[in-house]
Amino acid sequence: MQTMIGAPKRQPKPLGSLDLAALMLLPLVARAATTTGNLFTLYQVQTQDIAILLALPVLLFILQRFAPAWRLPDRAPSARVVLIASVVIALLLGWGAYALLFDFPISGDERMVVFDMQVYDKGRLAAPLAPQWRPFAGALVPAFLLNAESPTAMVSGYLPVNALLRLAFSKIADPVFYNPALVVFGAVALLDLAKRLFGADNRAIWVTLIVYFTSSQMLVNAMTTYAMTGHMALNLIWLAAFLRGGRWGHAGAIAIGFLATGLHQLVFHLFFVAPFIVWHLRLGRWRLSLLYCAAYCAIAAWWIGFPLIAALQTGASAHPDPSGSRFLDKVIPLLLVRDPLTLSWMMLNMLRFVAWQNLALLPLIVAAVPVARRGGVAAPMLLGIAIWLLFVGFTLPYQGHGWGYRYLHPYLGSFALLAGLGYQQLALKAPQRTDGMVILLSVLTLVPAMPILMLHARWFAEPQVRLDRFISTKQSDFVVINTDPPRSTSDGRWAISAVDQVGTDPDLTNRPLRFASHALNREMAVALCRRGTVSVVDWPEMHKLGFGLNVIGSERRFDALQNLFRTEGCLKP
Repeated sequence: MQTMIGAPKRQPKPLGSLDLAALMLLPLVARAATTTGNLFTLYQVQTQDIAILLALPVLLFILQRFAPAWRLPDRAPSARVVLIASVVIALLLGWGAYALLFDFPISGDERMVVFDMQVYDKGRLAAPLAPQWRPFAGALVPAFLLNAESPTAMVSGYLPVNALLRLAFSKIADPVFYNPALVVFGAVALLDLAKRLFGADNRAIWVTLIVYFTSSQMLVNAMTTYAMTGHMALNLIWLAAFLRGGRWGHAGAIAIGFLATGLHQLVFHLFFVAPFIVWHLRLGRWRLSLLYCAAYCAIAAWWIGFPLIAALQTGASAHPDPSGSRFLDKVIPLLLVRDPLTLSWMMLNMLRFVAWQNLALLPLIVAAVPVARRGGVAAPMLLGIAIWLLFVGFTLPYQGHGWGYRYLHPYLGSFALLAGLGYQQLALKAPQRTDGMVILLSVLTLVPAMPILMLHARWFAEPQVRLDRFISTKQSDFVVINTDPPRSTSDGRWAISAVDQVGTDPDLTNRPLRFASHALNREMAVALCRRGTVSVVDWPEMHKLGFGLNVIGSERRFDALQNLFRTEGCLKP
């Protein structure tokens, strides 16, 4: 099957892609830098990304005119070199998981991976929950719990493959190296794809690999338990098998597709593969396209049904919870209910994405778009990114926690390959200056952009770890954490998130047990007092531990809970 992108036929337009990229970026950066509000993503942009975003348009304007005449290597890196480099980077990422992020799951998504690993390690699809604790399930695990309405057992509402693969890996090595190992597999697949797509254009291969390995988003997310590294790596492996073709290539792609679809959430991988199947249809490969359609219908049916099977253990038959157990009931409301801040969220998301990538990525993608639109395998890559952005913009524009824009993480391989295509386009007119632009911006990505972002990641994690340790020192049976949202906040940082500190082991053996205040009512609070002693963690204590809280609003509800514990005689310092 011919998949060579080849050299583009048209010369670049007079307005260079660096100028165009800078002009696209400038108004968005100016808006983000001068806007005030309590959007959490705005807070992240202004505290983590803004210096890079302000410098990038200036750099692009300068390099459009004065790029150094440097050259990328003439020879493509061998598979051995890429493998050795990937392994070294993976080892550094494992070290960074401890040194930068303290091997601590900051967000609820990350916590639920660890939670599910503990569940599956016992050979169960859900962990039994004692009857006396069933009404408290939503307070014990306040987010992403399958069938949270009085379940008889607990497991997350996410699909299981990421937790299962990480659990299997943990039997042979420290699980912090699981995502770094996926980075290695992704790099090997990307090299195969780059050689297939760019042929003898060794410099385009170099650009593809450089963009991949210098993505701060890719590197920092690999230090976490997020499933996004798995999505990126499995999508790359799938595409390499798909383009390799033949009986074994397509069989391998379908097998990888089964794992990737069940990794985390159903739609992520399906949106990635759909444009490539449509591309096959347009090329007239009907039999192969029908084979993939049939395979993915079966795969999707299995994974849609999996939560229903798990829900039988969580008590769904007795306590139906449509939002947790029925796929369509989860998706349809997302499609019909519009977030008035959608455009603001997506603008900020894309700024975060740009800041956390190689600084050369944006102009390279701008240069690649006209060529990709003319066809070839680059077309479904670009189309996949476009339709995915439309989908998440309509359904889930707010990503919550994340380094960069993690909802684009599954497409990092596509971005790297499109960057190689953009390099080809720019190098037609000025190969040495294009090489110089890529090299200089890559160096500036490594120093200072990447260290700045990684330091911000550490600073962001530090108060979370301190709060977790502070809660663990409480000498009470239970800790109630103030998760009641304030009416407003002037810095957005309240969202870093008391609710994510409410974590429990599936067997409830950790002490003190942690509860989210927003999920407790008076009757539940009284019941807690009858079972043991209670401590509370409020906003002022979080502020002392390093949270930049500047909340505007009333704490009356939480104060009422605290007074109730005091009246019942169970409150401890």
